[in-house]
Amino acid sequence: MKHLLVGNGINIQFDKSSYTAKEIVLRILQNCDRTDFPAHIIINEPYLMKNYIGHLFLEARMALQGYYDEFANCKAEEMSLASFKEQYVNKLATLKITDIGFEDYYLIHDLVCHKHNVVNPEQYEIRESMRSAYLLAIYNDGKLDDLHLSYPLALIDYLNSFESIFTTNYDSNVDAVCKKEIYHIHGWFKQISAVYDPESFRNQLPDAPIKNASIDNNFYYLYSNALTTHYGAYKEFQVKQYFHANDAVTKLALAYKTNPTVKNDVDLWIKEENIIVANMGYAVKMKAENPNFKFKDDYHFDKLSNIQGKLEILGLSPWNDFHVFEAIDKSNITQCTYYYFSLEQCNKIKILLPNLMEKERMKFVSLADFWRKIYEE
Repeated sequence: MKHLLVGNGINIQFDKSSYTAKEIVLRILQNCDRTDFPAHIIINEPYLMKNYIGHLFLEARMALQGYYDEFANCKAEEMSLASFKEQYVNKLATLKITDIGFEDYYLIHDLVCHKHNVVNPEQYEIRESMRSAYLLAIYNDGKLDDLHLSYPLALIDYLNSFESIFTTNYDSNVDAVCKKEIYHIHGWFKQISAVYDPESFRNQLPDAPIKNASIDNNFYYLYSNALTTHYGAYKEFQVKQYFHANDAVTKLALAYKTNPTVKNDVDLWIKEENIIVANMGYAVKMKAENPNFKFKDDYHFDKLSNIQGKLEILGLSPWNDFHVFEAIDKSNITQCTYYYFSLEQCNKIKILLPNLMEKERMKFVSLADFWRKIYEE
């Protein structure tokens, strides 16, 4: 069996500038000056977003010099900060605001909030505004989804030769040219988030988020389930939370129907003032009455973790999404081919996939050679 994992590199191949990290950050800043900026979704005063990103850039320089080490308040942030330094510290002398990948600005945002004692909901609300601005820039007024129109036939044949295809991208380019379902392990612009889906299990609970939501279909992709965060473990938590929630609710629903003590406890939960406890009670009762109800998992991470056979990785940076590489290293694949842009990437992959390296299951192929072959065929 052959599997493929693709990242943003495939988009950059067909538009050398618009979808690089630099151009996306620049477009975020430029979008804030647009007269049609969706202020009703992102932020009422767009100039505040531009100013804040500028402030985060200045603080990012401080973080690279160690001034924010004490404000990383958990292991995940410590590891994320260490990776951030590894990637950018040697560029400090010439570093520009667009040199830093936007998801890294989430890390700086969190560290700045810790330093100034800014907590939720404000910390979360600012991050959500940043996320929406990021997605707006990536989508690029729909131009992103037109890249497949430039795919050569050899690339389309290559893509269709795989048993399954996984992608960290939110766009639909690979979907458009393939005859099979593409697994978007970090979300998809065409998949609405459960909090905005009136049919979702979450919105069957009494405090349904959809009651207070106002959706503008002109910007449907801003309401998607696209995951954006500075640390892969957070993405992993988000993609796995649905599995854990379903597992817990299913077990409690069974106990609710068979164990009087559990039934009594759950009935009391519903009366709790704590909305989280009350929601769990409602979810268990609803699951007991409707066994088909479940929290939707649209990230397919379990499928990636359980692949067997051969895997090829195309256009995926080793500097992000470490949880993806961890899952690959633990999988039962017999061979992994990584298409590299630079030797620096190879060195990082060797660190991220130690198990596959030890078993001599890694193969490195020049990305330049791959594309040369595609265009020659």
